[in-house]
Amino acid sequence: MKKLIRMFALVLALITVTGMFAACATTKDPEETTEGPATVDTPAAGDVIEDPAVTEEETLYAPDDLDERYNFDTTITIFLWDDYRMTEFYADENGDIINDAVYHRNIRVGDRLGVTFEFVEQPGDSGDYKTWIQSAENDRAADNSFDIYAGYSRSLPLMSLKGMTTNLLSHENFSVEKPWWPEALTSECTINDKLFFCTGDIATSMLWYMNGFMYNKDLYAQYISTEKTPLDMVLEDEWDMNSFFTMVQDIYIDDGNGKKDKLDFFGATMYSTDIDAFQIGAGITSLEKTEDGGVRVSEQWNSQRCADICELLGSYIQQPGVFAATSDSRHPFLNETSIFHLDRIFLIKGIDNGSSEEKVEFTCGVVPAPKYDKTQEKYHTNLGNPYTMYGVNSSSKNLDAAVTTLEAMGSENYRSVTPAVFEVAMKVRYTDDPQTSQVFDILKEGVSFDFGKLYSSSFGDAPANLFKETAMSTNPSGLLSKLKAMQRLIDKGIKEVQKAYAD
Repeated sequence: MKKLIRMFALVLALITVTGMFAACATTKDPEETTEGPATVDTPAAGDVIEDPAVTEEETLYAPDDLDERYNFDTTITIFLWDDYRMTEFYADENGDIINDAVYHRNIRVGDRLGVTFEFVEQPGDSGDYKTWIQSAENDRAADNSFDIYAGYSRSLPLMSLKGMTTNLLSHENFSVEKPWWPEALTSECTINDKLFFCTGDIATSMLWYMNGFMYNKDLYAQYISTEKTPLDMVLEDEWDMNSFFTMVQDIYIDDGNGKKDKLDFFGATMYSTDIDAFQIGAGITSLEKTEDGGVRVSEQWNSQRCADICELLGSYIQQPGVFAATSDSRHPFLNETSIFHLDRIFLIKGIDNGSSEEKVEFTCGVVPAPKYDKTQEKYHTNLGNPYTMYGVNSSSKNLDAAVTTLEAMGSENYRSVTPAVFEVAMKVRYTDDPQTSQVFDILKEGVSFDFGKLYSSSFGDAPANLFKETAMSTNPSGLLSKLKAMQRLIDKGIKEVQKAYAD
């Protein structure tokens, strides 16, 4: 299978639309590969070949509804952000289990569909996503060479407001009910039978950016005496905010400088960017769907219950045993001077595929963010923003092939890449007990996207920031008053979003 990579310059605004791609793209020598499924006779374009050999392992997972073989006989160009930290889009075979899984995923999907992949990369993280979107718009104005968009989680929702992404549910080869597309994708992101973007097993980044509480098992045994471990509490539906903070709030040892900082010993540290894991963990999203196909501010978000959770969290953050900060919060946990730590669970492996020193080197347990109280039905998992959301260019010249490619990639990842990431790297290599394996399943099944967070820039960033900023402030009781002050801006955003999903 051929792999092409084109790199785009940072300042695309200075390049004319007509000549931009020829002027700034550089192409690596294509790599031809021969590995993949059993060789079959090449069909003519449009033909379908039924029932290729299926391994016993593949039958253990839910099948997709696609034909077994296509021949679209085309190149699918994927415009992706290049700020991702964990292997996801392409890789060379090098013996690393995740790299090799992605490498063979591309071969299998390419062989099955009769497509080759071209990957076009450009910075597109939180500081660059607007320029990234503009590049996609420039492409649409030129020759529509991009078929699939794979970008920062909040980029694709903004593109949907511009009509840039196709409604995936209008294509017969996209099956949103399949297990590789999270249930929350339907319940939170589908309005008026329209879904303009997707993520799930197709994105290894979604798995790595799930928020959870990691804890040092040795330190837990040394400093906290409870009959049940946090893993026991989770599996017995007893893991809630009160249980968690009661056990950690008073565990504090100052390093001698008289101030609360990363050099001290804590019961719990928290990456402050992910503090909204407590809001999502309580089952509270910012926006919700209405029966008539619209959206509105969630009754739960604009409720005294949410305000109480925010205030309670704020009071706990002020306790000596709790330290909430940005990157400084990781220092105590990684240096074994914090028992618990809230963060993206990629920290277990280490950022940048483990090449960083920021990774866990001790026996570590993982639990979800706690429920608000024990009466709550299930656990909910917040996602850090830098995971990949996918969409298909509504003006793609390969529209059917592109949508089918998304479905095939999701399906293949579910059977081969997620097992490599989830079952092996997370469950076996970095944990030592079957309970933790069960908890990882709970984390994945409880993933929440929060429709409002995805469109947060349309609402003055209130869905993404208001809860955590209030909880971290000197007035954690002021959530509802702050929400009321932003009501006009939020109403304007709702109108903008509803327009994109109107019949």
